[in-house]
Amino acid sequence: MVNKRFIPRIKGLHKYAIFRIDTERDYGALTSLVNKKDRTLNLGWIVEQWDRMGHFYASLENGHVTASTALRRLNGFTGKNHFYRANREFGRILRTEYALSFMSDPAMRQRNRRGLLKGEQIHALARDIKMGKRGRVNTRDWLEQRHSCSCLTLVMACIIYWQAKEINRVLQEHSPDASIDLSMIKHISPIAWENIILYGDYILNQAKVKV
Repeated sequence: MVNKRFIPRIKGLHKYAIFRIDTERDYGALTSLVNKKDRTLNLGWIVEQWDRMGHFYASLENGHVTASTALRRLNGFTGKNHFYRANREFGRILRTEYALSFMSDPAMRQRNRRGLLKGEQIHALARDIKMGKRGRVNTRDWLEQRHSCSCLTLVMACIIYWQAKEINRVLQEHSPDASIDLSMIKHISPIAWENIILYGDYILNQAKVKV
Protein backbone atom coordinates (compact mmCIF):
# COMPACT_ATOMS: atom_id res chain seq x y z
CA MET A 1 0.00 0.00 0.00
CA VAL A 2 2.96 2.35 0.57
CA ASN A 3 5.14 0.83 -2.18
CA LYS A 4 7.49 -0.86 0.28
CA ARG A 5 8.25 -4.53 0.73
CA PHE A 6 9.41 -6.15 3.95
CA ILE A 7 11.51 -9.28 3.38
CA PRO A 8 12.06 -11.02 6.71
CA ARG A 9 13.68 -14.37 7.37
CA ILE A 10 10.99 -16.92 8.22
CA LYS A 11 11.82 -19.12 11.19
CA GLY A 12 9.80 -22.32 11.47
CA LEU A 13 8.39 -22.19 7.94
CA HIS A 14 6.57 -25.49 8.46
CA LYS A 15 4.42 -23.77 11.11
CA TYR A 16 3.65 -20.75 8.94
CA ALA A 17 -0.04 -20.19 8.15
CA ILE A 18 -0.94 -20.34 4.44
CA PHE A 19 -4.37 -18.96 3.49
CA ARG A 20 -6.68 -19.58 0.53
CA ILE A 21 -9.23 -17.36 -1.20
CA ASP A 22 -11.97 -19.97 -1.61
CA THR A 23 -12.88 -23.53 -0.67
CA GLU A 24 -13.75 -24.92 -4.10
CA ARG A 25 -10.48 -24.39 -5.96
CA ASP A 26 -7.99 -27.25 -6.28
CA TYR A 27 -4.68 -26.13 -4.77
CA GLY A 28 -2.77 -29.26 -5.76
CA ALA A 29 0.33 -29.85 -3.63
CA LEU A 30 -0.67 -26.99 -1.33
CA THR A 31 -3.96 -28.60 -0.34
CA SER A 32 -2.53 -30.04 2.88
CA LEU A 33 -1.33 -26.56 3.90
CA VAL A 34 -4.55 -24.66 3.26
CA ASN A 35 -7.08 -27.40 4.03
CA LYS A 36 -7.35 -26.42 7.68
CA LYS A 37 -9.87 -24.60 9.79
CA ASP A 38 -9.97 -20.80 9.49
CA ARG A 39 -7.64 -20.72 6.46
CA THR A 40 -10.13 -19.14 4.04
CA LEU A 41 -9.85 -15.39 3.39
CA ASN A 42 -12.88 -13.13 3.26
CA LEU A 43 -12.15 -10.83 0.32
CA GLY A 44 -15.46 -9.05 0.78
CA TRP A 45 -14.19 -7.44 3.97
CA ILE A 46 -11.26 -5.95 2.05
CA VAL A 47 -13.46 -4.68 -0.78
CA GLU A 48 -15.84 -3.06 1.70
CA GLN A 49 -13.06 -1.10 3.46
CA TRP A 50 -10.75 -0.54 0.46
CA ASP A 51 -11.25 3.24 0.17
CA ARG A 52 -10.80 3.73 3.90
CA MET A 53 -7.64 1.59 3.84
CA GLY A 54 -6.28 3.71 0.99
CA HIS A 55 -6.79 6.89 3.01
CA PHE A 56 -5.20 5.28 6.05
CA TYR A 57 -2.01 4.19 4.29
CA ALA A 58 -1.79 7.40 2.27
CA SER A 59 -1.66 9.26 5.60
CA LEU A 60 1.30 7.08 6.59
CA GLU A 61 3.08 7.61 3.28
CA ASN A 62 2.66 11.40 3.41
CA GLY A 63 3.71 11.66 7.04
CA HIS A 64 0.36 12.91 8.35
CA VAL A 65 0.43 10.17 10.99
CA THR A 66 3.31 8.20 12.53
CA ALA A 67 3.59 4.43 12.29
CA SER A 68 3.38 4.06 16.07
CA THR A 69 0.14 6.04 16.18
CA ALA A 70 -1.32 4.01 13.32
CA LEU A 71 -0.45 0.69 14.95
CA ARG A 72 -1.82 1.88 18.29
CA ARG A 73 -5.04 2.77 16.57
CA LEU A 74 -5.32 -0.61 14.82
CA ASN A 75 -4.48 -2.53 17.99
CA GLY A 76 -7.19 -0.59 19.80
CA PHE A 77 -9.88 -2.18 17.62
CA THR A 78 -11.51 -5.50 18.45
CA GLY A 79 -11.66 -8.48 16.14
CA LYS A 80 -15.23 -7.53 15.21
CA ASN A 81 -14.28 -4.11 13.85
CA HIS A 82 -14.72 -4.02 10.06
CA PHE A 83 -11.63 -1.91 9.40
CA TYR A 84 -9.47 -4.14 11.60
CA ARG A 85 -10.75 -7.30 9.88
CA ALA A 86 -10.08 -5.85 6.41
CA ASN A 87 -6.47 -5.00 7.31
CA ARG A 88 -5.98 -8.42 8.87
CA GLU A 89 -7.22 -10.20 5.76
CA PHE A 90 -5.10 -7.98 3.52
CA GLY A 91 -2.04 -8.73 5.64
CA ARG A 92 -2.71 -12.44 5.37
CA ILE A 93 -2.70 -12.16 1.57
CA LEU A 94 0.72 -10.49 1.62
CA ARG A 95 2.08 -13.02 4.16
CA THR A 96 0.83 -15.96 2.08
CA GLU A 97 2.31 -14.55 -1.12
CA TYR A 98 5.66 -13.98 0.55
CA ALA A 99 5.72 -17.40 2.25
CA LEU A 100 5.04 -19.19 -1.04
CA SER A 101 7.78 -17.17 -2.77
CA PHE A 102 10.16 -17.90 0.10
CA MET A 103 9.49 -21.64 -0.17
CA SER A 104 9.75 -21.88 -3.96
CA ASP A 105 12.58 -19.43 -4.80
CA PRO A 106 16.08 -20.50 -3.61
CA ALA A 107 17.66 -17.35 -5.09
CA MET A 108 15.31 -15.21 -3.00
CA ARG A 109 16.32 -17.07 0.17
CA GLN A 110 20.00 -16.51 -0.66
CA ARG A 111 19.47 -12.76 -1.20
CA ASN A 112 17.50 -12.61 2.03
CA ARG A 113 20.28 -14.36 3.96
CA ARG A 114 23.01 -12.16 2.48
CA GLY A 115 21.13 -9.00 3.38
CA LEU A 116 20.50 -10.17 6.94
CA LEU A 117 24.14 -11.17 7.40
CA LYS A 118 25.26 -7.70 6.33
CA GLY A 119 22.88 -6.15 8.82
CA GLU A 120 24.11 -8.43 11.59
CA GLN A 121 27.73 -7.57 10.72
CA ILE A 122 26.95 -3.86 10.98
CA HIS A 123 25.34 -4.34 14.40
CA ALA A 124 28.27 -6.48 15.60
CA LEU A 125 30.75 -3.80 14.48
CA ALA A 126 28.74 -1.10 16.26
CA ARG A 127 28.68 -3.18 19.46
CA ASP A 128 32.45 -3.71 19.37
CA ILE A 129 33.17 -0.03 18.79
CA LYS A 130 30.84 1.00 21.63
CA MET A 131 32.08 -1.76 23.92
CA GLY A 132 33.30 0.80 26.44
CA LYS A 133 29.68 1.39 27.52
CA ARG A 134 28.35 -2.01 26.45
CA GLY A 135 26.85 -0.50 23.33
CA ARG A 136 24.50 1.77 25.25
CA VAL A 137 23.93 5.50 24.77
CA ASN A 138 23.67 6.70 28.35
CA THR A 139 23.43 10.44 27.81
CA ARG A 140 20.06 12.07 28.48
CA ASP A 141 20.41 15.17 26.34
CA TRP A 142 19.05 14.66 22.81
CA LEU A 143 21.92 16.60 21.21
CA GLU A 144 24.54 14.51 23.03
CA GLN A 145 22.75 11.32 21.96
CA ARG A 146 22.80 12.55 18.38
CA HIS A 147 26.51 13.38 18.56
CA SER A 148 27.28 9.95 20.04
CA CYS A 149 25.35 8.13 17.31
CA SER A 150 26.86 10.34 14.59
CA CYS A 151 30.39 9.65 15.84
CA LEU A 152 29.67 5.93 15.91
CA THR A 153 28.37 6.04 12.34
CA LEU A 154 31.42 8.03 11.21
CA VAL A 155 33.88 5.55 12.76
CA MET A 156 32.02 2.61 11.20
CA ALA A 157 32.02 4.32 7.80
CA CYS A 158 35.80 4.96 8.07
CA ILE A 159 36.47 1.30 8.88
CA ILE A 160 34.32 0.00 6.01
CA TYR A 161 35.84 2.53 3.58
CA TRP A 162 39.39 1.59 4.58
CA GLN A 163 38.66 -2.12 4.24
CA ALA A 164 37.20 -1.57 0.78
CA LYS A 165 40.33 0.37 -0.24
CA GLU A 166 42.53 -2.45 1.07
CA ILE A 167 40.58 -5.04 -0.92
CA ASN A 168 40.99 -2.88 -4.03
CA ARG A 169 44.73 -2.40 -3.35
CA VAL A 170 45.29 -6.15 -3.04
CA LEU A 171 43.49 -6.75 -6.32
CA GLN A 172 45.45 -4.01 -8.10
CA GLU A 173 48.85 -5.10 -6.79
CA HIS A 174 48.51 -8.88 -6.93
CA SER A 175 50.90 -10.76 -9.16
CA PRO A 176 49.50 -11.95 -12.50
CA ASP A 177 50.73 -15.40 -11.55
CA ALA A 178 48.55 -15.42 -8.43
CA SER A 179 45.38 -17.44 -8.86
CA ILE A 180 42.64 -15.02 -7.80
CA ASP A 181 39.13 -15.84 -8.89
CA LEU A 182 37.62 -12.40 -9.48
CA SER A 183 34.12 -13.88 -9.61
CA MET A 184 34.40 -14.50 -5.85
CA ILE A 185 34.89 -10.81 -5.05
CA LYS A 186 31.13 -10.28 -4.73
CA HIS A 187 31.16 -12.64 -1.75
CA ILE A 188 33.77 -10.58 0.14
CA SER A 189 32.35 -7.99 2.51
CA PRO A 190 34.28 -4.88 3.60
CA ILE A 191 32.40 -5.04 6.90
CA ALA A 192 35.24 -6.68 8.80
CA TRP A 193 37.48 -5.50 11.59
CA GLU A 194 39.56 -8.47 12.77
CA ASN A 195 42.68 -6.76 11.45
CA ILE A 196 41.90 -3.44 13.15
CA ILE A 197 42.90 -2.50 16.69
CA LEU A 198 39.75 -0.83 17.97
CA TYR A 199 41.19 0.14 21.34
CA GLY A 200 44.66 1.65 21.40
CA ASP A 201 46.72 4.76 20.77
CA TYR A 202 46.73 6.25 17.30
CA ILE A 203 49.21 8.91 16.25
CA LEU A 204 48.02 11.03 13.33
CA ASN A 205 50.39 12.93 11.09
CA GLN A 206 48.73 16.34 10.87
CA ALA A 207 50.77 17.22 7.81
CA LYS A 208 48.99 14.49 5.85
CA VAL A 209 45.51 15.42 6.97
CA LYS A 210 43.52 16.92 4.09
CA VAL A 211 40.71 19.28 5.06
